[in-house]
Amino acid sequence: MRKAIALELLLLILVILLCLIFLFPEKIIHHTYYVDDAAGDDTNSGTSPSAPWKSLSRINRQVFEPGDRILFKAGGVWTGELHPKGSGTRKLPIRIGRYGQGKRPLIQGGGGERAVFLYNQEYWEIGHLEITNQGPDEADGPRRGVEIMADHQNAKRKAGPDRVSTLRHIRLHDLYIHDVNGQDKKDGYGSSGIHVWVSAGEGPHERITTFDGILIENNVLENIKRTGIMTMSEWSNRPQHDGSGYDPAYPWTPLTDVVIRGNRLTNICGDGIVPHVTDGALVEHNKLEGFNRCSSGYNAGMWTYNGDNTVYQFNEVSGGHSTRDGMAFDFDHGSKGIIYQYNYSHDNEGGTLLICNNLPGGGVYDGVFRYNISQNDRNKIFTVCQGDNARNIQIYNNVFFVGEHLATSLLPAEGGKTSVILRNNIFYNLGSGGYAAKPGWTYENNVFYGNRIPDANTMPDAGMSTSDPMFVSPGSSPDGYKLRRGSPVIGGGTAVQGNGGRDFWGNSVDERLQPNQGAYNGEGEF
Repeated sequence: MRKAIALELLLLILVILLCLIFLFPEKIIHHTYYVDDAAGDDTNSGTSPSAPWKSLSRINRQVFEPGDRILFKAGGVWTGELHPKGSGTRKLPIRIGRYGQGKRPLIQGGGGERAVFLYNQEYWEIGHLEITNQGPDEADGPRRGVEIMADHQNAKRKAGPDRVSTLRHIRLHDLYIHDVNGQDKKDGYGSSGIHVWVSAGEGPHERITTFDGILIENNVLENIKRTGIMTMSEWSNRPQHDGSGYDPAYPWTPLTDVVIRGNRLTNICGDGIVPHVTDGALVEHNKLEGFNRCSSGYNAGMWTYNGDNTVYQFNEVSGGHSTRDGMAFDFDHGSKGIIYQYNYSHDNEGGTLLICNNLPGGGVYDGVFRYNISQNDRNKIFTVCQGDNARNIQIYNNVFFVGEHLATSLLPAEGGKTSVILRNNIFYNLGSGGYAAKPGWTYENNVFYGNRIPDANTMPDAGMSTSDPMFVSPGSSPDGYKLRRGSPVIGGGTAVQGNGGRDFWGNSVDERLQPNQGAYNGEGEF
């Protein structure tokens, strides 16, 4: 009888434990590993602050389990590559952070290929570190701060080439990444502060690979050669990009659920933020100050190559250098459904917006540029590449301000034939630049105020206004482009279906009603 009761109690305890593990796995299964560059020893257990590990090499030997944490001592310095192994799970990601008071722990790559590296891993969260990767000499290959890479061509479990292996949940947050002096080579093979990419490799290709759930937020990046934040995939071929010459053996398989939010980037050698080969990426509340600073190539601030449905919103982009591009934003080749809204660009030498469709085959489709403010961008407000395969680009309810002593061209003469609709915008020109006719463009209810107002032959806009829009304080800050009470452009626009529902400041925009012209849809300021 006693044995039966004991067995029943044992089974009950086992059931309770299993329930607890299922309901609260983070409370039951995980280890926290501590790393101290001064007081640590790699022969320690590493599982308490009193017995920490010491080196990156000890971390790199470990295969971590779901729910584990790796904490670096605040103020510590480590040189080399941090490459921990293992993957977490949806409920139990593996986290890297810090413990103690003081400066962020510093991982310095010392000029290697990368300072922090994950390879074919998922469910990781990395934060609160300082990261550099500066070599004594100019790099002759890629050099990155953080590199997240996938490459499954040698997967053990065989699968057909149409099978997609998806790696999920990578979060990079609250990192300070600076002084990465990499090679000046563009796109997926170049250097960057944060680099997330998928390699197709040499084959045989047992499966296609991609990422889902990339969150890059609240990081600071400074002095990066060459790209600030990038995603890329070699699984990138499709007619939209390559026309009839695409290779179906490498089908377009985009990264999904990519969010790049709240980051600050300063003094970037090449491109700023470029979520290439993505579908539905969100890029918001980022500040980019200074890009294309030292590259010999062509670079823009924030743009998507061969990707669909990226939304760029609430970003500030300034300090673009040179006219080798050098503009804030770009509708680039192979892209479709890109939206730029509620952004502020200023003082970019190349200009505001590039429409680049100059590769043979493929095209640029269905772009929207709305409720943005451009102040003192230079060279050209719009730059249009050669080619005739940009279709249905809608540019409406923006403000383009050009101050005195600037020679910015407000509408371009160069470039191929493009299908662009220009509607409800305000061009406020105090400079000496002018406007050129652009075949294939449609003009509707735009405001042209100030110097060198275009005539009807140059700008066939039946609803054109040349009246002072009565801004609150043009040339000062975004708030300076609100309208004063009594402005002639209040209610002067034409309704646009699917307009996003709000203006730059959050005022409602009802698609059934005539909006204001420009980026402000309020009743007017006193």
